[in-house]
Amino acid sequence: MAVFAYLLLSVGADLLDIADVFIRSGGSIVECREHLQSKRRDQLFRYYIAQYSSSSSTNELEVKMSSESLDSCDFAYHESPTSPGSISLDKSSSTEVVYTLENITEVSPGLSFVISGSILLTCERFSINLMLKNSDLALHFNPRLPQNYIVRNCRVKGVWGKEEVASPLSFNLHRGQKFKIQILVTDKEFLMCVNGRHFNTFKHRLPYRKICALEVKGDVKDVNVEQVYVETYPDIALEEIRQISKENFTLPEISDAHYKLMPYTGRLAEPFTNGKNLHIRGRIKLLPHSFYVNLQSNHRVWPHPNIPFHLNPRFGNVGGKHVICRNSWLNGKWDREERSENLTDFMPGKTFHLKIACTDVSYQVYLNEKLIAEFIFRDNPKLVETVYIQGDIKVFDVTLESAY
Repeated sequence: MAVFAYLLLSVGADLLDIADVFIRSGGSIVECREHLQSKRRDQLFRYYIAQYSSSSSTNELEVKMSSESLDSCDFAYHESPTSPGSISLDKSSSTEVVYTLENITEVSPGLSFVISGSILLTCERFSINLMLKNSDLALHFNPRLPQNYIVRNCRVKGVWGKEEVASPLSFNLHRGQKFKIQILVTDKEFLMCVNGRHFNTFKHRLPYRKICALEVKGDVKDVNVEQVYVETYPDIALEEIRQISKENFTLPEISDAHYKLMPYTGRLAEPFTNGKNLHIRGRIKLLPHSFYVNLQSNHRVWPHPNIPFHLNPRFGNVGGKHVICRNSWLNGKWDREERSENLTDFMPGKTFHLKIACTDVSYQVYLNEKLIAEFIFRDNPKLVETVYIQGDIKVFDVTLESAY
């Protein structure tokens, strides 16, 4: 456990999947770290070859690489637009203000800030700050690329609050690439979308209506900010869940080479009603805490959709038992939770087949063909249009088995 914790802190929590592959194939943590470092060094080597192939030998490039680090260098080397073939230096500073939007007049629920730009090749970090008149920060959004996580915080009278760093979304900001970040103001929290995918929330700690400016600092360039009021969030393209009739239904083979982006959001082509089965094939991660499956009315994060069925297996209990929680979100709040503690086939690193069967009165949950839970309807199952999956699993396939 301690070794894994060290790995996560030193190379980033979103690399756990890479560690999974190494461990399951017999590799060591040290080999995993060496592989990741080699991969990053190889990317830098290819970059230098592209830039200097006409004037530098391979040996010179190797010497240059050995004296610089992607994590600590202060300059980005690129071809000068005014003098092709020459080298210019793009100085980066994680504290330099690169963009300021002032005189934000009316901040109310539904206001969305869309920040876009390019990340420098030497980026260590950058930040987006929503500011009040007294320089307090209602939101400090701070991606840190060497660590592969994003800090969220606030600042009151020069004092930082408690940082938030956890997120279900894998880190998807990369040096040398463009970025697009959306921050939506709601009545209770900020919602954040990174490169087209909902990232996380941050509950208000300061009065959001007093926000008067937005600034961008750090190792980015070509920054642009748009303000727009929206009625729904986020605006994403959905994967349509594959539907197969019962007579033609077969489970696909599982392959680690093909899995869904997480969190997963899929659209049902028709309502999930009596006689239909939802099949989810996947694998539990090596250090699982929990995961959940929502059968919900739509794919939106805001306004909050109704969730007729929320299934939430939780791991870590002594003796191999797992807590299986069931609930629904109706009329703007969670309803009464049902839970059971069972011995199940859920095991770290192991594949699973989860089936949710819709009957005339309930959802029945099967794990590897064994019934593990049931949930009596609290809302009309015809309202379910979207399947949302999040947590400590990999998902390989989601399929709807129709009764006809």
